Amino acid sequence: MEKGQENVEILWKEVMAKVEERLNDNRAYDIWLRPVKIKGISANKVQLEIPGTTFEKGFIPYIGLIREIFEDIAGWKPEIEISYTGEEKRTTPPSPTPTIEYETSLNPSYTFDNFVVGPKNQLAHAAAQAVAQSPGIAYNPLFLYGGFGLGKTHLMQAIVHFIQERDEKNILYLPADVYLNEFIQSIKNKTTHLFRQRFRKLDFLLIDDIHFIAGKEGTQEEFFHTFNFLYDQRKQIILSSDRPPKEISFLEKRLVSRFEWGLLVEVLPPDFETRVAILKKKCEIKKIVLDDEIIYYITENVKDNVRILEGVLNRLFALSTLLSQEIDKKVVDEIIDGEYYNKRVVVTLDSVMSAVCDYFKIKEDDIVKNTRIKNILLPRQIGMFLGRELTGSSLHSIAIKFGGKDHTTVLYAYKKIKTLYQNDQYIKGIIDEIRSTLER
Repeated sequence: MEKGQENVEILWKEVMAKVEERLNDNRAYDIWLRPVKIKGISANKVQLEIPGTTFEKGFIPYIGLIREIFEDIAGWKPEIEISYTGEEKRTTPPSPTPTIEYETSLNPSYTFDNFVVGPKNQLAHAAAQAVAQSPGIAYNPLFLYGGFGLGKTHLMQAIVHFIQERDEKNILYLPADVYLNEFIQSIKNKTTHLFRQRFRKLDFLLIDDIHFIAGKEGTQEEFFHTFNFLYDQRKQIILSSDRPPKEISFLEKRLVSRFEWGLLVEVLPPDFETRVAILKKKCEIKKIVLDDEIIYYITENVKDNVRILEGVLNRLFALSTLLSQEIDKKVVDEIIDGEYYNKRVVVTLDSVMSAVCDYFKIKEDDIVKNTRIKNILLPRQIGMFLGRELTGSSLHSIAIKFGGKDHTTVLYAYKKIKTLYQNDQYIKGIIDEIRSTLER
């Protein structure tokens, strides 16, 4: 072997060692990369030889990674020429420019400019702007949590819009259920290596409702490795959930640990002044004119969900423009009670405690006392289960309310009652009856 070719072989071995390390997938490496041979280097091109056309389909997704690692080691990014064994070489097209991908349609109004900042969401807003401007540095991952309709999705999509307007980055935003379904399809189609590479080329990964993957062992395993890869490369990860990592049932401990590496931020229901500001902002965007008296009345009656505020506003707009109906408090009441709230009762830990005690004919003091008497233990655990299911309260708050020692007591009770609910028709009947009294 000539000295020049020997140096080429040494360089190639170094590149492929790094590729294998980055892939963290021995099977994919053995199938699609080990058979590749380097024929030479000339000008800005690397000439590779592969077995044939069928092999090429599996090999092409790795070309971008090879070019990237080659640049890291040699200091320049080559074009890749490939030829089949015994055939003429040909040049592959250049790697695509960075793209922004969406697995769900983005709301064009979900921008930072349209996000109304108040005391309850100020930190979340500031953190979202920080990761958009300086990714992978201070807050990685950024983990937003809180109830439905409080602005988590707005902030995540605002990051996407910000990057889209100012930078060329590979960025992917999608709900966790879409991630799960795509992973399942990749297993079915035997294309997990392509699925994996798609996520590991990203500069930004944003996944909404990450709690959806809890209990899905294979998906958690795959996401664990993708998380590690992106984190090690200082790529930005942004996640959202309805609760903090430690309170997501059936989420692997190693994922809980990693989700807590960065910044956890709770997004709370907005206070009255912020709700008024939100409603006025949305009126401005939609060009709707409402008296302050009506705006104040809506915000006094819709307290826990920004999306319901917007829904009420859309309905009022339709009534005023399409039916020329005058908007007064009576109309607002009909919309809130009928179409959006359906006269729902907000379930609290107090109402759960009361309903459980009424059903079992016991006193609240008995539940709170530290006793393991069976006729008290079961109601206490059912109360903890329903508190977790229906109120969105923290495990610590539930433990205090129902006499538990700490959050682990609540987790144990929740898992136990959930299993009984799925397998014991008698217990299921009890829980369904108590739940129905709470949701009437």
